[in-house]
Amino acid sequence: MDLMQHYNQRIEEFNNERFTQAVKQKYIPICRVVSFLVSIYFIYSYISEAHPWKAGIAVLFLGGFLFLGWLDAMLKRKIQQCDRLIEINQQEINALNGDYSTFNSGKEFVDHEHPYTNDLDIFGENSLFQCINRTATIFGNNRLADYFKNAYRFKQEILERQTGIRELSENVTFCQQIRLIFFGLNISEDDRTTWKEWLQSSAILKQVFLKILSIGLPLVTISAIILSSFGIIVFQIPTMLVLLQFFFVTIYGRITIKVHTAITSKFGILQKYAQCLELIENTNFKSLHLQKLKEGLSYEGELQPSKVIKSLANLMNMMDSNLNLLVSAALNGLFMFNLHLLLAVEKWKIEHRNLIPQWFEVIAEMDALASIANFAYNNPEYTYPKPMYEEFVLKAANMGHPLIPKKSCVTNSIEIKGWNQFCIITGANMSGKSTFLRTVGTNYILALTGAPVFADEFTFYPIELHSSIRTSDSLSKNESYFYAELKRLKQIIGELEKGHQKFILLDEILKGTNSKDKQAGSIALIHQLLRYKLAGMFATHDLALGELKNHYPENINNLCFEIEIMNDQLQIDYKLHEGICKNLNATFLMKNMGILMDEPGV
Repeated sequence: MDLMQHYNQRIEEFNNERFTQAVKQKYIPICRVVSFLVSIYFIYSYISEAHPWKAGIAVLFLGGFLFLGWLDAMLKRKIQQCDRLIEINQQEINALNGDYSTFNSGKEFVDHEHPYTNDLDIFGENSLFQCINRTATIFGNNRLADYFKNAYRFKQEILERQTGIRELSENVTFCQQIRLIFFGLNISEDDRTTWKEWLQSSAILKQVFLKILSIGLPLVTISAIILSSFGIIVFQIPTMLVLLQFFFVTIYGRITIKVHTAITSKFGILQKYAQCLELIENTNFKSLHLQKLKEGLSYEGELQPSKVIKSLANLMNMMDSNLNLLVSAALNGLFMFNLHLLLAVEKWKIEHRNLIPQWFEVIAEMDALASIANFAYNNPEYTYPKPMYEEFVLKAANMGHPLIPKKSCVTNSIEIKGWNQFCIITGANMSGKSTFLRTVGTNYILALTGAPVFADEFTFYPIELHSSIRTSDSLSKNESYFYAELKRLKQIIGELEKGHQKFILLDEILKGTNSKDKQAGSIALIHQLLRYKLAGMFATHDLALGELKNHYPENINNLCFEIEIMNDQLQIDYKLHEGICKNLNATFLMKNMGILMDEPGV
């Protein structure tokens, strides 16, 4: 079954499930009304005639009314889940057709100074990040971005992560369940910051004193009320004690509001985190990477992490219920309920605050891996790369760009072995040089993250990638195009001088200056780069750079994208060939577009 059929089949299954639940739910409101009216009738009849059996029937129908209310809410939740799963699978169908607009583009991570992300369209609209991103939490979103921004940092985990991604890619239901849990929730970085600050905040209550007060004073008050009801003491005494309890509750009212504001508003989100942790806890993983992640949810007590989070969510729910004035007056007047809640929340924070960040790290990793697994599932023909750690190697067979539709994408193969090896790629305008550099770089970053790549074979040496493909001037910084290029090159040289090994991708070196200066500077730069431990690829229009192979036959390899003009038509096959480009097309294109009317004179 192809992917379109699979997602359409899932949509059909969820539509059928939705119809089934909707049929059940359709008549519940009528049944509730009937149950309520019948219970009211028998309550009235019991009051009139005092037959016990009528009271029993009234209680029975009232219980049915409450049960039907619970059943109605449950069926509505199931219908909502079906609607959301239908939308999730429709999003995947849209993605297969090249529409990623419903997913976060990662524009907040765009960095023009980054060594490669801006050149390779890693972040932003229609970027690699948007293509892959299915994260449901702010934690997962940031973790996935970190994979792409700092891919080299994870070089030792590549094979281990691949096994986890393979396993998750075979469990589409699990990946979609994570998205379902957080569906429609707008979780911002502010939410995460507020939560973290509260966890790390110091104790705000004098717990020993408050424990004695919150237990001792209510006991005295309730005892006084009982004694007063039997006429043993005057009623003014319990009245004064109740007012005293309100006094202490009021004193700590500001703290109550502070805690309530900080975390009670996150009640719904807390419940979702608990559901996500429970999903991970109840899933048996086979791969070592996923098993290690699950071990990160270890807890020494009897409760599982999901239940720990739920316990705080329950406390928050009680705080919300306490906002009702009548309920608050009764609970605080008799039991100083607010203080008990504050003490319980404070105790929860002290016991679990060191473990909570660890649990959220597990959610972040699982969320990010599920996104990459979804990418792997949507591209079953992609290959998992083979990392080699002995010596530099890049060997790719029939490699294409993952953002170009497969039907129109022309693939190419390349092989670079050893250090100080450089491919100089020449070609005419629009022949595919820059696209090929981006193809290599994008697949290289995917390989470092543990994701599959668009190639039949991909063997590589994990190394830092640095590129200079999309350089631009800056009016705000008063920088020319040429100066921006020099800054980029200086950044690369600076990293090499520190002893960093690099794989570099350069497109049209020094294109911000005149042809003669550009040629001399480009040749000098390549001479300079040969001193360091690196490998690289250079795309250029300057055919003279291809002559460097004569001086460095063991270091330089010439490749090209060739064009042909046949029957006054430009023919480009976008295939990589050995050697130096022979044909150029600038004059032809200018004539074809009506810019030039005749061949230029001498």
